Amino acid sequence: MTYEHTGREPMDEQRLADQLQKTGNLMDLTFDQAWLAEAAEDDGWIEAGVMMRPYVNYLKSLTPEQNRSLRFQAKLLGILLPELKQWITSWGLGQSFEPVYTAARQTLYRHLKQLTEEQEDWITALIDENDQRLPVEEQAVRSQTSSMLAQLFTVEDWHELAEVAAQGMSQTVLQIPQAVSDRVPATA
Repeated sequence: MTYEHTGREPMDEQRLADQLQKTGNLMDLTFDQAWLAEAAEDDGWIEAGVMMRPYVNYLKSLTPEQNRSLRFQAKLLGILLPELKQWITSWGLGQSFEPVYTAARQTLYRHLKQLTEEQEDWITALIDENDQRLPVEEQAVRSQTSSMLAQLFTVEDWHELAEVAAQGMSQTVLQIPQAVSDRVPATA
């Protein structure tokens, strides 16, 4: 694991050595409030292994505007995807849940690229409310997520989700004879 530190003092090697000697575990530093506060202020790059280099290089190549856009998208999806999952769970799809949820996510991604002004305003309010760090049950804008998603999806989208659900249920039902025969002992 490598650590590249830019723009600040190098990491306190003595502190790390002392911690390692004291407890044998560097992760114990995460319980030290002063160390956590110091680490949180660090704007340097942290890289974990060779496999992360292309990703880190990609992130370094982004303009500040592209970086802000990616952070905004991550924050938005961090709100919308759990809400979408909870909403679809409430439909009681059983075995069809996973394929329907996958299709609904893809539909959501597609629609987020072409929002109306009203939808953009709602998303801005959703993000602003989320930034207030209120408990979820006190987030009035977030409580509207299911109805906004329902409006976002078109009639064609609903037909597609229904077809995915029907296919999933059909596959489940068609597997029942095999599951039953696997449990029945052979007679001679």
